[in-house]
Amino acid sequence: MILTDIIAENFLKYARLELRDLPAQGVIAIAGANESGKSSIGEVICFALFGRTFSLGQDDLQKLIRWGEPSCSITIRFLVNDQTHYQINRMLDRDGNHGVRLSLVETQESPLARGHAEVDEAVYDLLGYGYDEFIESYYLAQREIIAPQPHSQAVKSMAGLSTLEYVAYEHEQEIEQERDEIARLQTRIEQQDEALRELDLDPAAFGELESEQHALQANQVLLEEKGQTLETAFSGYRTMLPKRFSARRARGRARFFRFICLIGALLSAVSWGMLARLPDHPYSGGIESALKAAIPQWDSVQHLPWLLYAAGLFALLFILLWIRVATRQMKVNRLSEEAEGLSVALESALLSPLNGLADKLSAGDEASADETLPARIQAETISISELEPAVERIVDAMREQREILQQQGIRLGMAMQKEQGRLTKGEQIESVRQDLLQQRAGHERRIELREYALELLTGATRTLSQRFNRDLGESVSRTLPIFTDNNYQHLQIEDDLTVRVFSSQKRDFMDLEEISSGTQRQIMLALRLALAQALNQRTEGGRQFIFLDEPFAFFDHERTRNTLRALPELDERLSQIWIVAQDFPTGEAFDLSLACDRARADLVA
Repeated sequence: MILTDIIAENFLKYARLELRDLPAQGVIAIAGANESGKSSIGEVICFALFGRTFSLGQDDLQKLIRWGEPSCSITIRFLVNDQTHYQINRMLDRDGNHGVRLSLVETQESPLARGHAEVDEAVYDLLGYGYDEFIESYYLAQREIIAPQPHSQAVKSMAGLSTLEYVAYEHEQEIEQERDEIARLQTRIEQQDEALRELDLDPAAFGELESEQHALQANQVLLEEKGQTLETAFSGYRTMLPKRFSARRARGRARFFRFICLIGALLSAVSWGMLARLPDHPYSGGIESALKAAIPQWDSVQHLPWLLYAAGLFALLFILLWIRVATRQMKVNRLSEEAEGLSVALESALLSPLNGLADKLSAGDEASADETLPARIQAETISISELEPAVERIVDAMREQREILQQQGIRLGMAMQKEQGRLTKGEQIESVRQDLLQQRAGHERRIELREYALELLTGATRTLSQRFNRDLGESVSRTLPIFTDNNYQHLQIEDDLTVRVFSSQKRDFMDLEEISSGTQRQIMLALRLALAQALNQRTEGGRQFIFLDEPFAFFDHERTRNTLRALPELDERLSQIWIVAQDFPTGEAFDLSLACDRARADLVA
């Protein structure tokens, strides 16, 4: 930036300060005795741009107001990149009111920014630097010229390290945040672990309960099937008994009549054979006599064939009765098989090991009788009146046992439901735990990435710092011979900006303490100008002014003259050079000369 106009009222010693149409290139010399207001011009510029000065802190700004006046005001105009003309207006009163606005010179009615924060931000965006960089480079206040501090924000900004440092700081803050988040997540993970330990889940417990439930359900089904089978078998047995009794009676009658028919058939056949084949046999006469006694009308000649017919009839009846006996026997056998089904059902019920049923049945006085029921049924030595209560007792016992199994099933279902709830809760806890572990892994990964980025930033910072020091040394090496009349030509600038100068006479690098104070100030002035060049190059701000307040203290006339002649030729981008001194060597010509006087409260040029 190049200053074009400076206007101030009631600022420090000046009731009015008006510098218009300032030269954009060349040296502006400000001369005058002590306390004549030379340094006030630099403070006007500094305050106008940044709202503060080098000599006063923020709490003492009211001291900038001219003694006895209620307020002060400042207006400066400046060019940026030789194109855009800006204006800053500031006002300060003794009540602490401080107003500022930034506008284009052509359109002052519409400010670009208003207020401290907005104007400071806008100025930084326009110039590319702030107050700290300004006082370490372009503005040399009246003080001892010292070496720049390598860790100062201004030097870091000039070296281009501020952004890297800010990014590194942000990464470090993010790493701390990630670690805090990991610690928080770890606490939650430990809480989930503790919750899982408190649940004390057994992975096989639910499976065992499920197997037990299946076995219980199978036992219930089996017990119900046995009970139904026993009831059905007993019902069939009750219905079968009269049928079997009737079938046996019919079988007995058929056997009796079959026997009679067999005897009749044999007697008829024998009688016919004796009378027809052996009529003279003594037995034939007995048969004849018996027949006549039984049948008075008997005539052997006439009625003998009847014996043969009778034998055939009795034989036929025998066959029919034999068939009758066989069918009745088959029915008895079938009905007996039904009785055997009851025996099997009873034996199955009595021998059932289901949940203590056999023990329950064997606990009464009828235990021994119940155990012989199947055998007695098969042996048909038990009556229905004795069998019925025994069967009812067994069926009741099985029904009671089913109820017990149902109660066990209910309790088992409740246990399974409870265990399922525990498993569900455990799965939820584990799901939360896995999610927390994934989150922790994500934070750890982000820490790794940021730590790797910090390594890269550290390397980039080191490289930029070394390059900055190298460029700074080269820049000083071009300026220093001019300032020192070729007595000193090379500087060695370490990473901590420690300066050592090469002496051509001693042919070695020397510490600054080994050379005179005047030469030290020349070296520091060269270093300051090199910093100004570095900042201007970084910001790409075009032409720039520099303000040097008493840079020639302890300089002899020859060194001062050499420096004044060298400054305009130093860098075409540092074109507007303000120099403050008590006096200047005679015969030196400047682009603008300002003379300050203690007795005068105004300065107009």
